[in-house]
Amino acid sequence: MANQPKKYTKFVAAAATATLVASAIVPVASAAGFSDVADTNSHAVNINALAEAGIIGGYPDGTFKPNQELTRGQVVKMLGKWVEKQGFEIPADYATKARFTDLAADAKDQELVKYAALVFDTGVFAGSNGALNAGGKITRENMALVLDRAFKAINDTTLVEVAAEIEDVKVADLNTAKAEAREAIQALRNLGISGVENFMPKNSVTRAQFASFLNKTINTDAVVELTVKEAKAVDANTVEVTLSDDKKHTIKLEKALEANVATEVTFKIEEKEYTATVTYVVEAPVVKALNAAQVEVTFGEAVDKATVIGDKDVVKNVTLTSLDDKKVTETKAVLSKDGKILTITALNGQVFEGRYDIKIENVKNTAGKEIEKFEAKNMDFGKDKTAPVITGTEKVNATQVKVNFSEPLKSIGNWTFADAEGKTVNVKAEASGDAAVLFTIDDAKVKAGAEITATVIGATDIVGNLVSPNPTSVTFTKGDKDGVAPVVSSVTATGLDKVEVKFSEEVLGFSKDNVKIAGATVTVKQDENDSTKYVVTLDKALTEGLHKVDITTDNVTDLSGEALTAFSKLVEFKADKVAPKFVKSEVVVDEATKEEKLVLSFDKEVTETSLENATVTELNKDYVTTSGAFTGKLTPNAKDKTKLEVALKDVKFKVGDKEAVALAKDATYTVKFAKGAVADTNTTANTSEAFTVSFKRGVDGVVTTTDKPVAKVTATDSNTITVEFDKAVEGSSATKVENYAIAGLTIESAILKNDAAGVANTVVLTLAKGTNKLDGARDLTIANVAAKNGAVMETTTKTLTLKENVAPTVQTAKFTNTKDGLVNEITLTFSEAVTLDADAFQVFVGTETNAVETTSSVADKAVKEVKIELTKGLTTEQIAKTITVKLATDKKVKDANENALELTSIQAIQ
Repeated sequence: MANQPKKYTKFVAAAATATLVASAIVPVASAAGFSDVADTNSHAVNINALAEAGIIGGYPDGTFKPNQELTRGQVVKMLGKWVEKQGFEIPADYATKARFTDLAADAKDQELVKYAALVFDTGVFAGSNGALNAGGKITRENMALVLDRAFKAINDTTLVEVAAEIEDVKVADLNTAKAEAREAIQALRNLGISGVENFMPKNSVTRAQFASFLNKTINTDAVVELTVKEAKAVDANTVEVTLSDDKKHTIKLEKALEANVATEVTFKIEEKEYTATVTYVVEAPVVKALNAAQVEVTFGEAVDKATVIGDKDVVKNVTLTSLDDKKVTETKAVLSKDGKILTITALNGQVFEGRYDIKIENVKNTAGKEIEKFEAKNMDFGKDKTAPVITGTEKVNATQVKVNFSEPLKSIGNWTFADAEGKTVNVKAEASGDAAVLFTIDDAKVKAGAEITATVIGATDIVGNLVSPNPTSVTFTKGDKDGVAPVVSSVTATGLDKVEVKFSEEVLGFSKDNVKIAGATVTVKQDENDSTKYVVTLDKALTEGLHKVDITTDNVTDLSGEALTAFSKLVEFKADKVAPKFVKSEVVVDEATKEEKLVLSFDKEVTETSLENATVTELNKDYVTTSGAFTGKLTPNAKDKTKLEVALKDVKFKVGDKEAVALAKDATYTVKFAKGAVADTNTTANTSEAFTVSFKRGVDGVVTTTDKPVAKVTATDSNTITVEFDKAVEGSSATKVENYAIAGLTIESAILKNDAAGVANTVVLTLAKGTNKLDGARDLTIANVAAKNGAVMETTTKTLTLKENVAPTVQTAKFTNTKDGLVNEITLTFSEAVTLDADAFQVFVGTETNAVETTSSVADKAVKEVKIELTKGLTTEQIAKTITVKLATDKKVKDANENALELTSIQAIQ
């Protein structure tokens, strides 16, 4: 184990056999008052510590039974309680979904059921072949594996990784353990959790032994040596300093740094003076079109809002001059909270499209200094082909919800609303601002807390791109007052500068003003995956230990308007020492710029890093390797800060003193990042282990356009689409169903036909009946169809309006209008309103071949109920036989979209 590579850098051994176990636990007269655990028992301290923590308990007679063999069920309960106390929640479905084949969800021991669900879902305890075997004994080798997994679930690293830098302490019988458990056993020995030379892997474990193993695992700690590490300028007046303990310190400067000039600064941290040279790097603004209606300007530093936005939110000092007569005369501008991103939105249907000259001048940063003038000529914004998507919902009040889109909309489309049972509910949908739709629940029958699913088809952005997917659905909840006030469920420090606040239900109005922590200023962000959870970030790291956290009630309510209950608690703060881990690398083509970029993914949010400190080798097409260095830097993705990216056109390769050159497209580059190259976003930052990335450039994502190969697409009826190509097409490709796609629908057949001039250029597509349940606009994508000469034509997408194609059905058929012992009428009820031909139905008695004489009622408008009058009536004797209703030959029953009833016969008449 001593020779394995480092996996975890938080822990540094003080000596080869150092024991990193906190043992400052004061024993009491008798462990937790257990009558059979004397003070002299070597396990008493650990039993007592776990008992006080609520992780273990005794028996009703006051005993602990320390020498009793531990069962697998007891292990699950103890580990589950430890995991739960670290902030992990019991799975909500523990009482309905069984995790193990031999432990039912409704088993009598519900404590075991819920902790079994928790340890299974967190990967701590997987069982054996799907079974828990709760009454079985656990071996010492399996205990080692379970402790390693539990430590991993809580600390994001294993005991094996923690012990990787410690010289192996002898385990004489290690080879007698199963192979998969040996590393975990060695780690227990190296860390002092196990104190014996012979581990006896196959032996069972007593309750007292496990208490010691578990408590020592919980208290595994670190020894760290400090040295000065890094200093970098965050803005003109702020320097972020990282010491060798990976703690970050934010230093405010009295004198602002000059942009792009190396400057020596002197500062103090905990009364110790440091000097460092830093450069406040300010890049030129970056301008790009987000979509047809929005242009984004990213500045290299925070700018003064008054210098970029004028009266009525009109853009100021940023000029976009169209070279293609695509003038935009009405705009709205918004500056991001950090003052670095200016979003310019075109109003009243105007669009940013084509080529523009850009000029930025007279803009000042937040320090009042004018930034350098910027000009860009002939910038091509291209054409917007990106579909709008739903980005989320937000509660406005108890009966209103806003659904947000990724870009401004031209049409909000056709919305339908249904409750959890699929029944239609009354909700009004209307445009709200540029890129949102407001729902107002008008249906008094919808109760508080009820889920409503909204489905839209045909919504489009400013240039007509259909929403994706189309149709698309979003679910929201009505929030009338329910009489239950929200409460703070938990407040947990997840580092020295971060706190997680969880509420009993979703709340509105919770902000930084509701969090009071002495000596700190905070920011608040709602968790993207759990609306009841918020992450509170402090502006500086606190000392380890207890700190009071107050949650005030000002303006905070649940979705039904109930006010929050105030909360105050002493919370224990511990340093987050988990390093960011490199996950993967990939080269992707940016949809907006059509240029390649290198993207590195990590398991947590990370900060910007320079490429210049990495070691690079280039392997060319002749397999010649050259060593050199890169220029440029990796910056966090604006939306996902777990990703670092750089445009490859901005990266250059430099060998020695030679001039840096652009990356070759026929070479493979291997980049070795040293330990500490990437830091997470903690105020006290953790840095990555060394990692290596290899990639190869492809062809820049330049898209060449040609004339579209489809002249016309028409919906002939609800089941049929006619595609007319602008030239004769090759039959085998044109009739392949898989070459045509409409999201969410099934195409059953594609038949090639000739036009009036005899040219084979028309394909008739038939949809599977009953697959389209909504009226509205749809995108038909056509790909891989070849022209008659064999050339494959360009993939194209056409928008057309389709009607739903669900045929009506007969839901009930009943005898009605009984008089004088005769049944004079049969009433049919349909799934939807229909129109029908006169005398559309025939009625037969038993096996008779001749129909009885009837007359069908026909309304002037579509109806859901049709009465069939029996001219002579049916006798009791006839009713005793089978009565069959059939659709008469050549007669039609249709819904509003011409979908025809397909009825063979009805025999179940009530």
